[in-house]
Amino acid sequence: MKGLAAEAAAAASREQQNVMVHIEGDFAAAERAGLWTEFRTQRIAVGTIALADLEKVAAVAGVKAIHTNARVWPPGRSRPAGTPPDAGRGHPHAPDPPSTAAGDATAPHAEAIPPLPSGVTGKGAVVGLADTGIDIYHPAFIQPGSNPPRTRIVSLWDESLRQTIECTSDAAGSIVLYWQSVSGRPEEKTASLTLPLSASTVQQALESFVQIDPGDIQVTGGPLPSSPVRIDFSGIYDTANIDQAQLGAIRAVPSFTRGAVRVRRGRHITRAEIDAALQAQPRGKFVSQDFDSVGHGTLVAGIAAGVGAVAKACCKRDQPLGVAPGADIVACRVISRSGVLRAAQHIFTQPWLAPGEFAKPTVLSVSLVRMDSSGDGTDPLSLALDDMVHDKPGRSVVAAAGNEGGFYNPPQPGQPRQPYDGGHHTTNIAPANGPTVIRYAVQPQDTQTNHLHLWYEGPGQLSVTLTAPPNAPGGNGNTGPTLTSPLKPDASAKDYGSARLGGDKGHTVRYLYRPAEPPSGKRHLDLQLDPPPGGPITPGTWTITLRETTGNATRFDLWCVTFGDAKDPSGRFLRIDQNQSRTVTAPGTARQAITVGSYDTRDDRLAPDSSHGPTTDLRLKPELCAPGVEITSAQNRGIDTTLPLYRRESGTSLAAPYVAGVVALMFEVDGTLDQGSLLTHLTGTCSPPVPPVPPTQLDSGWGYGRINPEKAVDAVRHAVAARSALAAPHPTDEPLVLPTAAYPAARVPFATRMGQVRARLENTPAGRHLASLVAVHQEEVQRLVVRDRRVTVAWHRMHGPLLVRLLLFSELDPDLPVPRTLGGRSVAEGLARLLDTLHHAGGPGLQEGIATHRAFVLALPGARLSELDVSVDGGR
Repeated sequence: MKGLAAEAAAAASREQQNVMVHIEGDFAAAERAGLWTEFRTQRIAVGTIALADLEKVAAVAGVKAIHTNARVWPPGRSRPAGTPPDAGRGHPHAPDPPSTAAGDATAPHAEAIPPLPSGVTGKGAVVGLADTGIDIYHPAFIQPGSNPPRTRIVSLWDESLRQTIECTSDAAGSIVLYWQSVSGRPEEKTASLTLPLSASTVQQALESFVQIDPGDIQVTGGPLPSSPVRIDFSGIYDTANIDQAQLGAIRAVPSFTRGAVRVRRGRHITRAEIDAALQAQPRGKFVSQDFDSVGHGTLVAGIAAGVGAVAKACCKRDQPLGVAPGADIVACRVISRSGVLRAAQHIFTQPWLAPGEFAKPTVLSVSLVRMDSSGDGTDPLSLALDDMVHDKPGRSVVAAAGNEGGFYNPPQPGQPRQPYDGGHHTTNIAPANGPTVIRYAVQPQDTQTNHLHLWYEGPGQLSVTLTAPPNAPGGNGNTGPTLTSPLKPDASAKDYGSARLGGDKGHTVRYLYRPAEPPSGKRHLDLQLDPPPGGPITPGTWTITLRETTGNATRFDLWCVTFGDAKDPSGRFLRIDQNQSRTVTAPGTARQAITVGSYDTRDDRLAPDSSHGPTTDLRLKPELCAPGVEITSAQNRGIDTTLPLYRRESGTSLAAPYVAGVVALMFEVDGTLDQGSLLTHLTGTCSPPVPPVPPTQLDSGWGYGRINPEKAVDAVRHAVAARSALAAPHPTDEPLVLPTAAYPAARVPFATRMGQVRARLENTPAGRHLASLVAVHQEEVQRLVVRDRRVTVAWHRMHGPLLVRLLLFSELDPDLPVPRTLGGRSVAEGLARLLDTLHHAGGPGLQEGIATHRAFVLALPGARLSELDVSVDGGR
């Protein structure tokens, strides 16, 4: 038996775990130690690590932290994204508000919503949504007037679909596959499957499971290890019968230690597949969910970019439902933190584009949150999103602030739950050598684990005591059982464990303590309260006593995080202990994100549940607020076409896509805007809060105020006009560049003209040197100009097309200088920026060529070829 247990433990240690790794150093060293990278940003790698390799990877210099792949969920919701459809549509704490039908002009206060600018629709921009899915059949996402119907969704990525098994190239041996269909069902496993492994062998092995019948899965690809094997669920598990986010992930355990095997989820659905589903008669089964499982993603997509006129929508009456109805839509259904990042990678890299097609400026709207982070933007999701947009023109991230700003009063028995969330957070200063008492209310029938996340920093040290209600197991009717944290007051090392509160029949309390959670360096205690055997957590008031033990007053933040639903309510702090400041949730705490709060357009007041700043490192968040109370948008209907097309909802989830839509409008005017410029234009044109609050008041929840879409877009227009005026040609400084058709040489066959240009270059040493450089690197440079946005922007900002037109078609005399300026801009400075971006994006050969010949290239503007001949011949 011991041998079997050891063998099982060894096999488990070889199973790959989904992780996000924070690395500030040598990624290759981490990969040599066992990290298998799917993709990475500047600081965060998304991939897998075998359990046996975790400590080796953690020991690599520059590895700051290894994070598990946790769930994300819409703000103000207690159950994670991916909840089953029968959990209810809309807010889980209350019935949906009445729906507003299309064209209904009776909804009150529709005129009070800020008007949108004229002349822009977001055309030429992409609105990407990392959320819970989308109803592809909703008319808000179908091209108006198209017959047969065609979708406006250019790409759909669904993390819940398709499970892909991959092996490293050096894998040799066998693997065992494990699968549990849904929670509560027994896990089954295959026999040992020897590599190379074909798709048919995998299909046959999985169909031997009790829970899988022929037709329930489709296996393609392979053979492993040379090619991945793809598993798609169908039959009783297809999307018409079950939300595939609820299906268990296949686990692959290898017999070998050399090489690795992993399973990843996610599938890209093309525009053509969506069109085929729209045009099918009768309507058939769609490859992804016919419906958005909780309706949240459909709501936010409608606000950002839906078409159709609805009164009391996110826009003024008689205007489109969405802010940017001309933008392309990319919808991503995500169920985890790494899923948000994989969605962002998909949205920003735009793999659906045809070869040679230019990437479009893109805004990503994120209305999914985590409440268990340090609150300072150092969580892996926030850091990675920062990396994706920092110093990258044409990219933007907009995030919801969260719905944790309201105060929550736990209902008395028989009372309905209030519609707004809140009560998950408290913050205070523990006095030196003194206690702070916090009360936590648990409601009846709470059967889920309750997590308490304590964060603090500084020289102080907090001990933790948890006291149950008097009626809890182990209580005596007057006082409840008490557990003092097993952590020593001077704990300086990572610690974890569990203990019983109230004896064998009591609650289990598990804990994990880190004295310096990287990269923030904060102390972090994750305390987990489990129900006692066979029953719920004891309802009533629990007491958490924090005592400072080193003589240093200490500021702390404490969050309660549970995954309940309407039938299993989550706990909250008592009203007296709740605190609405420092409640912005990740990734709204990210430094580069444009973070959005919510206000009510009926009275221009801040929404009662909108999260307040500052971040825990005292930065202003949110930066601005947008309409987010009783907003009408697209209702997910799925297969139930009797439901209304639209419904009203509230929350920062709706405010964030509103701002994302405005960013798409701004991108239509200037697609080269970066995140800093967008934020400057947005905050610099805000209407003041009501009542007025200065942005220096970091905990107001307003930021700079209420978004003004017209003024924001006008600010971009004015900036473009000013830039154009400064770039106007100056006849005394630069040549006049005519349209291509105006040059006689343009009528010469292109191949002939290129021969003439080469012949002219061959007449001088400088020309021959330039021609050789072009011949070596032309193909790679052209590809980067087309595909890499930073290179594209640098090329156009230096007026590269004008320069090529001048040199290619005009009869430039060798004694005339190469232009010093074009469009009022220095050609040398433009070339320098272009070379920098090419060096960053290019391969080793291009990088070496730039380093070697940079001085020669930068000497071209303003110089005569004869002068360059002397320079080249003279070695200067």
